Amino acid sequence: MIVPLVDSVTGTPVYINPAYVLSLRPDPADVDHVTLVKLEDGESLRVHGDHTEVAKKLNPS
Repeated sequence: MIVPLVDSVTGTPVYINPAYVLSLRPDPADVDHVTLVKLEDGESLRVHGDHTEVAKKLNPS
């Protein structure tokens, strides 16, 4: 499963495989609108959306 999200820095789409996500947390700079996503390979992304919203998209069950 691949989940489409929007990068908050560039405004471009990013496609994430939830199996490679290590953690999610609110971005301290914009807690209500941006989530930091840390991936297994060490890369971190800032995506649009509250962290609970992003978590639901990555794990809809």
